[in-house]
Amino acid sequence: MPKTTQPTLPDAVRQYAESGQRRVDGWLSTLDAELIALVSAAQSVRGVTGSVGEIGVHHGRLFILLALGLQPGERAFAVDIFGEQQHNVDRSGEGDEARFRQNLARFAVSEDRIAILRASSLAIRWPEIEAAVGAPARLFSIDGGHTATITANDLAIADAGLAPDGVVVLDDYFNTEFPEVSQGMCQHRLVDGGQLVPFAIGDNKLMLARPGRGEAYRAVLAEAVPPRFFVRHTEMFGQAVTVFRTPRRLVHRIRQSEIARRLTRHPIGKALKPIVRRVLGE
Repeated sequence: MPKTTQPTLPDAVRQYAESGQRRVDGWLSTLDAELIALVSAAQSVRGVTGSVGEIGVHHGRLFILLALGLQPGERAFAVDIFGEQQHNVDRSGEGDEARFRQNLARFAVSEDRIAILRASSLAIRWPEIEAAVGAPARLFSIDGGHTATITANDLAIADAGLAPDGVVVLDDYFNTEFPEVSQGMCQHRLVDGGQLVPFAIGDNKLMLARPGRGEAYRAVLAEAVPPRFFVRHTEMFGQAVTVFRTPRRLVHRIRQSEIARRLTRHPIGKALKPIVRRVLGE
């Protein structure tokens, strides 16, 4: 991939991604936080502006990361049913507005720059969100209801409101507990004619952009993320994507090392591969 200008993370964003986010209830790996922070910083370098926000903020763990990366004049949107849990049909989370606001204050995120929309995403459209924040979305996280219908709906909202160089971050696409998220994404892409295509995969996040717009972000991530997190370059929906993963076991760390990569390309390594798999029980 071509060399690109590497973005520098603002101190508040870097500290939150590395450690601060662990103080907020929710689900976000350090790797995924870094991937999102790098995309946001790359947008700043490239002069990409707009709004940032999330459908399904829970207690704000990922939303705060987005808000800390706000550029001058930008606003953020937070869409959640909060106390209206009767709309949480798949029990994929339980947002709490009081804790959300407490966490915003804990990390010095000003509510003056945030539009909180208390509603099911099924009852809201992009023009209503844009009216509250005043600009298309440059960074849009989707972590609301995990049914196929809601996922396709939320992707349609993001598709309608995404800036030309914007990025969508979809949660739980590969999570076996929520297979309908994958179904909803496939519906949006293959049935509904959605214009969002993947470019990167993290621990539990799928990153999407407009056709032809994700390659620059993919190059930034491939150069900036430490080699121990890199898995491989591959394809998804006919698009080039790069896969990143946090090694969870020693065997994963070994497999993702540079020595192991070179060995797998060598004839001896290829010959030993079936034996190694049998030893590892794979």
